[in-house]
Amino acid sequence: MHNDEDKLKDDYQLKPKKKSSKTIFSILITALLGLLNFSKLAVIGKLLFTLLKASKFAGTFISMGLTVVLYAQFYGWLFALGFVAVIFVHEMGHYLTSKQLGLDVSAPTFIPFLGAFIKMKTMPKSVREEAITAIGGPLAGAFITLVCIVLYILTNNHYWAGLAYLSAFLNLFNLLPFGSLDGGRISKAISPFIWVIGLVMALFLIWKLHAYILLIIVFFGIYEVFTMFQKKSETAQYLFVEPSFRLKIGFSYLLLISALAVLMIYSLDISKSFTDSLYR
Repeated sequence: MHNDEDKLKDDYQLKPKKKSSKTIFSILITALLGLLNFSKLAVIGKLLFTLLKASKFAGTFISMGLTVVLYAQFYGWLFALGFVAVIFVHEMGHYLTSKQLGLDVSAPTFIPFLGAFIKMKTMPKSVREEAITAIGGPLAGAFITLVCIVLYILTNNHYWAGLAYLSAFLNLFNLLPFGSLDGGRISKAISPFIWVIGLVMALFLIWKLHAYILLIIVFFGIYEVFTMFQKKSETAQYLFVEPSFRLKIGFSYLLLISALAVLMIYSLDISKSFTDSLYR
């Protein structure tokens, strides 16, 4: 999933913000290492500081490292590394498709326990561009899910099957056709009325799975619908797409959902078989 932000126009204002961002990341990592007091984490901290100075992806590397460290305390290092890796691949899908369209976007930033996002410094000019940038994430997610399945077949290590299931589930969830989720951005190019189906699905998931995080998505999604109605003339121009593109993006959307569903069911069957064998 990627969040939209207005482009910063003043270079003088931009530089202090970057510096401030680095300072915040540094403080967070230093505090974390101090609290956990692990010698291995000190090495990770030094590595992250080196990456901070060397790459424009510094914020990505540091937020990834921080997220891995935090997840590892609850779920173990293997899960933390795999989970963060599949999210990174998903976000890079958004990043690369945005760059292909000539949009100015930031490198991915991770927020522990909430996910990751890329900042849009220039907005898509049409729903066509918005849909293409949106589908890039789950498309990359389907690819890494397939890679995990292949690694399971080659190694017979059930870790890869579990990671494949997790990746498929996360990407399918993101394809829910509503609001700021990737599916909401894609389905808008097919027909905005699909959001009605997405809203019903979101409310059902909130009730059935107690996925209360979706309340935030529902709130902002409803707000966006009202905004579109208030600016009908601008919205109509923004939402216009050629019928041929609508057909292509619709077919791609359904094909992607189907592929991820098949991969998720397959990896779930593997995981269940493995779990059942442990209790025989």
